[in-house]
Amino acid sequence: MTADPWVEVITDALRNNVRELHRYAGLPLMAVVKNNANGIGIREVGSVLDQMPEVEGLAVVRVGEALALRDAGVSKPILMMAHVAGPEAELLVQTGIRLTPFHTDSRERLSELAERCGGPIPIHVFVDTGTNRIGFPYVNAVPWVQDLAASEAVSIEGAYTMFSGATRDGKPFDLEHLRRFASVVAECRQLGIDLGRLHGAPSQQVIQLPEARELDLIRPGGAIYGLDAYRTGPSGSPAMDLQPVFRLRARIARVELLAPGEGVSFGHRYRAEVPTWVATIPIGHTDGYPADAAGNTEALVGDKLYPVIGQVSSNHTILEIGPEKLVEVGDTATLVGPDLPEITPAEIAKRGGLLRDYWVMTKLNPLLRRVTVDH
Repeated sequence: MTADPWVEVITDALRNNVRELHRYAGLPLMAVVKNNANGIGIREVGSVLDQMPEVEGLAVVRVGEALALRDAGVSKPILMMAHVAGPEAELLVQTGIRLTPFHTDSRERLSELAERCGGPIPIHVFVDTGTNRIGFPYVNAVPWVQDLAASEAVSIEGAYTMFSGATRDGKPFDLEHLRRFASVVAECRQLGIDLGRLHGAPSQQVIQLPEARELDLIRPGGAIYGLDAYRTGPSGSPAMDLQPVFRLRARIARVELLAPGEGVSFGHRYRAEVPTWVATIPIGHTDGYPADAAGNTEALVGDKLYPVIGQVSSNHTILEIGPEKLVEVGDTATLVGPDLPEITPAEIAKRGGLLRDYWVMTKLNPLLRRVTVDH
């Protein structure tokens, strides 16, 4: 038992969301677990996804994330979707991580790497079809891929692109992304180049772009974690039964009776009008709870909701319990979770002045202890 706050990773919800994505798209997943699995916990999430037949592989953007997955026992293919330095690339290859080249001198880099590693380097080719952020520009991609494919130092296992979600002249530009990608693939195939598994659709395009579901894999991130935006289709009708996959919890650290007129926390934004019990929870905005939650949100203790009052500080949140002492030090408080509609990530985000639940989830302090629970 600890007095520190913690994050519960709800494994049944994770499995449900993966199965819903697989059902909806009819394709296996390249599951994106970057950014510490959207804040949930990459080791815990990766270990669950590794056991699911619907998941073909996992994708990350940091060397430490890839190594953390292997350290957690993940055995499925892992794709590094970012540039890595030479020494790190060698370490990743030795750990069985697939690389993503997108530089004009990629063949030379990979040839040197293959010589050091003693064999062909497995890669996924990233074709930039107009996000102009990362990847090799599609206009010159075919001769570049042809050069890579001709090298014995390279083993092309997949090819992918990314969508911008932009609108041009009232039309979704994602269709142009897909057209450009398909053109590169078709030209490569005419040259006898096998690009392996094709993927492109993150969560938004899984739902909004049916044409992207004609590739070999989908590549969702946020939908795996139950983000609210991905529950409905283009027409607003229900698409998938996605569930929140975490709880933010702590044990009550202090319970005190305020006299009338006494204030709470910095600035005394809350003052007791009558004798009032209050409880302190050792969770603050540095843990991922919204700084503007006070006066707008509630927390669950036992089977009852209590208002958040005063000011959420870096490490403390205070609850108004009322005229009776209904809670005790050591009782568990749930500030965010799927247990009641009032404390779901989407509702806490809305009440806490955040744009959406993504900003609650991704701001969870990575140093908080993660605990896996079934439900």
